[in-house]
Amino acid sequence: MTRTLIENGVVLTMNPAGDIHEDGCVLVEDSRLAYVGPRGGLPRELDARREDAAGRVVMPGLVNCHTHLCMIFGRTLATNTDLLSWLDLQMPVMRALDAEAMLAAQTLGCVENLKNGNTTLVENLFAPRSDTVSPEDCAFAAMERTGIRGTVARAFEALRFDPAFVETPAQQAERVRALHARWHGSAGGRLRLSFGPLLPWTLDESMLRASRALAGELGLCLHMHVAESAEFNRIIERHYGRPVRNVELLHETGCLGPDVQAVGVSDLSPREVALLAETGTSVILDPQTRLFWGTGFPPLAPFLDAGITCGLATNGPAANCGQDLFESMKYACATAKTAAGDPRVLDARRALRMATVEGARALGLDGQVGSLETGKQADLITIDLRQPHLVPAFDLEAALVFSARGSDVRDAMVDGQWLMRDRCLTRIDEPALLARAETLAERSLERAHVRRGHHRTLKGTP
Repeated sequence: MTRTLIENGVVLTMNPAGDIHEDGCVLVEDSRLAYVGPRGGLPRELDARREDAAGRVVMPGLVNCHTHLCMIFGRTLATNTDLLSWLDLQMPVMRALDAEAMLAAQTLGCVENLKNGNTTLVENLFAPRSDTVSPEDCAFAAMERTGIRGTVARAFEALRFDPAFVETPAQQAERVRALHARWHGSAGGRLRLSFGPLLPWTLDESMLRASRALAGELGLCLHMHVAESAEFNRIIERHYGRPVRNVELLHETGCLGPDVQAVGVSDLSPREVALLAETGTSVILDPQTRLFWGTGFPPLAPFLDAGITCGLATNGPAANCGQDLFESMKYACATAKTAAGDPRVLDARRALRMATVEGARALGLDGQVGSLETGKQADLITIDLRQPHLVPAFDLEAALVFSARGSDVRDAMVDGQWLMRDRCLTRIDEPALLARAETLAERSLERAHVRRGHHRTLKGTP
C-alpha cells in the first residue's frame, strides 16, 4: 500500500457539512482518500510520505463538465462572430485534422485542463467520420496518457450538417458499441463514454429515440447542446415543421432524465425549466461563452430555484480561448446576479459546489469525486494562497471564486497519483508538446486555407 499524507494546509472538503479544516490533513492510500480532517485525528507516528501544504488550500479537483478539445487549434479564430457563424468558420480546421493532429490537440487540451486544476473533464468530440481513423481513440489515448479523469461525449450528426461529419444511426450505434467495449470503464474506471446529438436539428425524432434506446442499452449518459440561443428554437421549429421548443422535443422523445446533461440552456421557457426539474435532468452552464458570443446573460436563477443539478464548464478553448474553471465560477455569479437583478442569487459557496461536487453529480460521478471524503477517489488540487491577489483571504470561498485563477493551482492528483507538482507535469514533456502542437496547428490551418491575420508562433521562443 502506498500512503501519502498532505498536511499543514487549509482543507476545503466540499462535503455536505461544508467542513473547512484550517490546519488539516488528507491521507491518501493508493487511489483513495483514507482520512480527511484535523491533524489531531491521526496518530502522531504514521508510515506515509509527507507533503507539506503550508500556505495552500487543499481541495477537490475541479470538474469541467463540457469542453471541445478537438477544436483547440481554432483558438483565437473567429472571436467576433455569433455562435453558428463561429462554428462555420471553425469547421475547415476540424476537417484538416488527421490522427496525429487530433492526438496532439487532445493532449494539449488535457494538459491545459490539469494546469487549471480541472482533474475531471467531458470532451464533447465531433470530427469527420472515417473507417480508418478514430478521433475518439485519440481522445481516450490522450486522457489515458495524461492521467486526467475523462469522459468522451461522442457527438452525432445525421442530417443538415457538413457531409464529412454525417453518419447514419446504424453507423453511430456500431461505433458507439465498439468504443464502449474498448474504453468505457478502462484505466481503473477513470475513462468513460457518453454520446448525444451535436445540435438538435442534425437528426429527427426517430433518431433521438434510437439514441435514447442505445444509451439505455449500454448504460451511458446522453450529453447534448440544448437551447444555446434563441436561434436554436427558431431553427428547430423550421426543421421539424411545427412549433416545438428544444426541451419539449427532448421530452417527447424520452431524451430527458437523471442520465442526461443539457449544455448551454440559454433560451428556455418556464415550462421547459419545469420539465428539466421534473425529469431530474442536469444542466451544464458555461456563462463566459454566452457573453463571448453575445447571446445574453444566462438565466441561472430559474435553475437554482427549481432545484436542478447544475454543473459548470469552460466550453472549448476555441470558444472562450481558455479552460479556466475559476473564471467560469466568477462569471456564473456575475451573470446570475445581473440577469436576476439580485446580488444574492448565486453565492461563492454554491458556485464552488457547481465546479466540484455538484458538477460531479451532474455527470453521475458524485459517489467517486467532487469532494474530499473518506472512501472517494483521491482527486485533489492545491492552491497557493501566498500571492498578492489572494491576500487577505478572510472569506476563503469568496477568495477562490472571485480572486483565484487557474494559474494559482500548484499541484494536481488523480487516483492518488500526482500529475502536476509545483506547476510541473509528471507524465508529459510540456515544452515538447507545445512545440509539436504549434507545428501541427500550423499544418492544419494551412490545409484548411484559413487566414490567420496577426499570428505569432513559438518558433524562436527561448
